[in-house]
Amino acid sequence: MKRHLHRAVVTGMGLSGLLVPALFVLATWELTGSAVRVMLAVTVAALLNLPAPLGGAMGMQRVLRLRWMRWEWTLDADRSVFEALASPFLLSAVAVGGFFLAAPVVGIVLRWIGPFRTGVDEVLTLGAVVLLTGAGVVLHRPELSLRTLRSRLEQEPGTLPPEELALMMKRLLGLARPDGGFGHVGGIGTRTVGLHEHLDAVALLRLASERGLSGAAELHSRSLDYLLARAEPAGGFSPYPGGMPRVEYTARALEALSGRLDESALRRHREALLACRREDGRFGRSMTAPSSEEATQWALQALGESGR
Repeated sequence: MKRHLHRAVVTGMGLSGLLVPALFVLATWELTGSAVRVMLAVTVAALLNLPAPLGGAMGMQRVLRLRWMRWEWTLDADRSVFEALASPFLLSAVAVGGFFLAAPVVGIVLRWIGPFRTGVDEVLTLGAVVLLTGAGVVLHRPELSLRTLRSRLEQEPGTLPPEELALMMKRLLGLARPDGGFGHVGGIGTRTVGLHEHLDAVALLRLASERGLSGAAELHSRSLDYLLARAEPAGGFSPYPGGMPRVEYTARALEALSGRLDESALRRHREALLACRREDGRFGRSMTAPSSEEATQWALQALGESGR
């Protein structure tokens, strides 16, 4: 009963965050006096905000990464009750509301230009939509399922044609960042790579390197350097810097970094995993999360490997 109530409250907070852009739309309507101009104002506002998205998140992990200019903050639902409630609201309000932030300003400009004119406003709206779509194609990197590529390489070894393998490496090169991280920057993505994407890239590059694909070994080495730098100071690996260490991420990182960690680092990561163990011997995905079978399997696997 308590779990259902908690989920209902968190969902309610997330939905209430959608009121932020709704209020901006109503304000624009009031300022422009035209439904068509509302659509135009919102579209232009989205276009203006497109090159600098305000926030990004991993909904499944309930972690929110907010940024403004040079500053970034991580809100982790596993860390406190406040953040568990605040994260869904901020995700809705910032990620969606940010695109409507300029709408009232654009509405004032449109009203200053002149009254509603049938035909002209429709053309302006259509043009803004075309510009928005074009800017999205240019500025947003294409989505690429690294996990799907990895599965294909694992399940179909030696059967993928050279042309497809070369295309895969070209895509990976396009996603690679100067610091060695791998992650998307489209949509509402933040500057910081989500570790779920990077770990998939690490596993894929290891397979590609083992098969001798050109450039894979160098990319794999850089990706491991980045992964090593993402370790939390107290041990463990979290979705975003400042979040709580997750059992799955820590286990996958320890496997990928095998041979690169000294005894002191291994001890810290092992302690971070053990901190997630419950009284019944099972593990939660983090220190505060309830136990689960999946987290237990990851933890036991990692503790067995890191304890050798």
